[in-house]
Amino acid sequence: MLSIYYWNMESSNIITYKRLKSVMLLLIFFVSIMPITVSAQNLPAWYLVSFTDKNNTPFELDNPIEFLSQKSIDRRLLNDIAIDSVDLPVNSNYIDSLIPLNLLVYNTSKWMNAALVRVETSNQLSQIPLISIVDSIQYLAPYVSSKSSDSKAKEQRNSKMTTKNSSQFDYQSSNYKATNNRIRMVDLDMLFEENIYGYGIDIAVFDNGFRNVNKLDAFAHLFTNNQIKEVRNFTNDGKDLYSSGSHGTGVLSTMAAVIDDEFIGSAPQANYYLFQTEDNRYEYPIEEVNWLFAAEYADSLGVDIITSSLVYSRFDDVSLDYTHAQLDGKTAIISRAAHIASLKGIMVFNSAGNEGGGDWQKICFPSDAEGVFTIGAIDEDEYIAKFSSTGNSSDGRIKPDLVAEGLQTPIVDSKGNIVKANGTSFSTPFIAGAAATFLQANPNRKIKDINNAILQSASLWNNADSIKGFGIPNFYFAQLLLQNDSTHNTANSGEFRVLPNPFTKGFHILLIINDSQNIDVALYDMSGRNVYQKVNIHCNKGSNLIRIDYLNDLKAGMYIVKINAKSDIYSQKVIKE
Repeated sequence: MLSIYYWNMESSNIITYKRLKSVMLLLIFFVSIMPITVSAQNLPAWYLVSFTDKNNTPFELDNPIEFLSQKSIDRRLLNDIAIDSVDLPVNSNYIDSLIPLNLLVYNTSKWMNAALVRVETSNQLSQIPLISIVDSIQYLAPYVSSKSSDSKAKEQRNSKMTTKNSSQFDYQSSNYKATNNRIRMVDLDMLFEENIYGYGIDIAVFDNGFRNVNKLDAFAHLFTNNQIKEVRNFTNDGKDLYSSGSHGTGVLSTMAAVIDDEFIGSAPQANYYLFQTEDNRYEYPIEEVNWLFAAEYADSLGVDIITSSLVYSRFDDVSLDYTHAQLDGKTAIISRAAHIASLKGIMVFNSAGNEGGGDWQKICFPSDAEGVFTIGAIDEDEYIAKFSSTGNSSDGRIKPDLVAEGLQTPIVDSKGNIVKANGTSFSTPFIAGAAATFLQANPNRKIKDINNAILQSASLWNNADSIKGFGIPNFYFAQLLLQNDSTHNTANSGEFRVLPNPFTKGFHILLIINDSQNIDVALYDMSGRNVYQKVNIHCNKGSNLIRIDYLNDLKAGMYIVKINAKSDIYSQKVIKE
């Protein structure tokens, strides 16, 4: 099915995609007292060795600062999340038990209580199950040596970049015309106009590389303001992230890039951790484990948000492929990792996948995970993109969760050009960045309240389906919901409010109705003259937030807002300042 896409530049600055090989695995995670049997793959190879327990660990749950940052601990405290055995590192004595076999232990996972090891010989492979504390072993990928040993990306920026301090952003006076449509579609500009751009929120981005991010003017402010907190390659390909894959560059641009009067991301003041988990050399389950390691590390750092435009469904080795029945959020390592991250108080966003028009059609992994925001793609007119993968999960949960613009949507490519691109790869980070901006506006709210407000603000909250999920989120509406937690529950049908009142450039109408219908909105001056009209506005059952704007040139004074609904007429006085 779908995983990473790469692009070829063609005429008209439009990006088209060729599918790389899809990615999936059949996870067999034995929990058994029976002897472990292992079928040898081509060696050398990567295996995941899982341990039986965390007994006799030197770490203590009541001293978490030994294995978590203070920010990670604070996130748990804010959200009433207990520190538990899942947080404890793998017992080092268990790792030491592998040393006599001359195995290379590349990394360890506390969430899965496992170690990633390189097996060189069949004798090593046959000896691993004989170790008493080994619970299971799982083949992940053939070993491919890296051409370079330099796996740490250079963090310095190019001295020729034109820098811009993020405090200079002024959405009210700049047009940012390339990105205006998608920003206004989710009412993110309402937060921008309050000078809220995601400042202080930490976002971890998982992708296949971030080519030229350190050289492009669109990202210069990130380096000037020390917003790139860390870069790390979790694969063993030895690549510098800034010379590796270019997919992550476009992904990052939807959140972080700024080009004056042309382009602005959804969280240009947020902090970013850039992690490569996708191995561009092949498609194997080891990439899921890379994702797992990155998520654990992000959690330990205390990040607020993880966004990933990587999905898996089929592999180079077809014997490892997934099935639709496994889309239960509990099977794939990557799905389990994403779910655990959400349980630790991290907002996790993942692309639905681009398989809507292919044989697979469904969401992929980890898009099936519970607690993860799975994001589909729509066009600028809010119609679903045909490629956007559909739900639901195999156990009946609504998927995708939300949708945003991802068809012919603007990104900044690795050459610094603003180009049009297709993919849930780009709708997803845009929403993740918007969530970061929303999180900045509500720093003391629990993540469950933040998540609920975003979902309940969406256009299909009362009419969710397997195509658009809960629909298009509205971050201004979400803000109203947090300010009045009972908006959905206690508002009466037929009730409407004008917000704000008085207004300057425009206003929103909050309308609650019993059933879906089209309405007309008109604005009259006090002499009865019609000065504004908007017709055939589709409203869904429940709460609707209707945007009325471009009223800058309207004279100051009192006006009457009139709504013609299917069976009712509503009116209210408003004041233009």
